[in-house]
Amino acid sequence: MEEIQVRQVKEEEADQLMAFLLKHYYAEEPLTAGTSPPEPDAADKEFLLSNIPHGTCFLAILTEAQGQRIVGAVVAGPKDATAPQEVADEAAKHAGTKWGRILTALSAVETATDVCRRFQVPSSLHVHALGVDPAVRGRALGARLMTAAIQQARELGHRLVSVDCTSVYSARLVCGLGFELVHTLRYEHLKDSAGEQLIRPPAPHESIQTFVLRL
Repeated sequence: MEEIQVRQVKEEEADQLMAFLLKHYYAEEPLTAGTSPPEPDAADKEFLLSNIPHGTCFLAILTEAQGQRIVGAVVAGPKDATAPQEVADEAAKHAGTKWGRILTALSAVETATDVCRRFQVPSSLHVHALGVDPAVRGRALGARLMTAAIQQARELGHRLVSVDCTSVYSARLVCGLGFELVHTLRYEHLKDSAGEQLIRPPAPHESIQTFVLRL
């Protein structure tokens, strides 16, 4: 019988995690799909993997007759009141690149939301990426992965979990887990220095919605 276990990512599993994210996260993620070229920059991938040592990233592992394989993953990491400035600095550092354009969008969101100051908490566990293999969708794996991250946030003493939902599907998921919407930024309102739309995601995605869960 097939069994799916959710557990922490081990540091030596970074390559396997990235291979999974490239296939089942980046390919559909609106910020990535909405900017060119289609492949994520190395700096983008390095940033996600840098969260593994925090112990706040989780895998869903399917055990079947042929062995084990990753069928889901969530990447999360801590942030504090310095996040808006840090993201703005990183966006400037990577200006002119795909990752720089994505960071510019995320910087606008961070500046508008500033959740640690808004909710007067010292830190938040921020969810950066969530992916599930389509072959096992419909089994609440996204919810299980998010729940694992939420529980870890509690154990680490964070008083808030935050997430910038770039797709309608992730927004629907976190709403079902009790998150509250605190900000919406429509993609059509994100402009570059020339006045052109910065991110052009595929339908049905129209905005970046920031949600929080108070612990």
